[in-house]
Amino acid sequence: MGLASAMPGEVDLKKIIFLGIAVAVLAGCAARGYRSDFEFANRLIREGLWQEAQFRLQKARAAGNDSAALHNNLAVVLEGLERYDEARSEYELALKKDPGNEKIQSNLDRLKKNQEKAVHEKK
Repeated sequence: MGLASAMPGEVDLKKIIFLGIAVAVLAGCAARGYRSDFEFANRLIREGLWQEAQFRLQKARAAGNDSAALHNNLAVVLEGLERYDEARSEYELALKKDPGNEKIQSNLDRLKKNQEKAVHEKK
């Protein structure tokens, strides 16, 4: 006993349901992908693995994460890589996304203070 196929011009409900489920599953995988890359990057940051953490954060951003937390963490990574101007830009972008975030503000203030200290030590 075989399945009846839709007549020409008729909509096959089973195909529509299957496609809907497939789209939902793929969207869920993409969301988990950037969350897992973001979470993995946080572990790498704690271990001081800056290059790999940067790669994971950029991958999370490409998958759709454009949060203040992502920009803050990317700034931390850039500081670890001694790319201070880029770090400052990322902190500022993070603050635009979450203006009242004291942790991000504190990180930016610390970076500015360290940059000023480095300038005075060079003199």
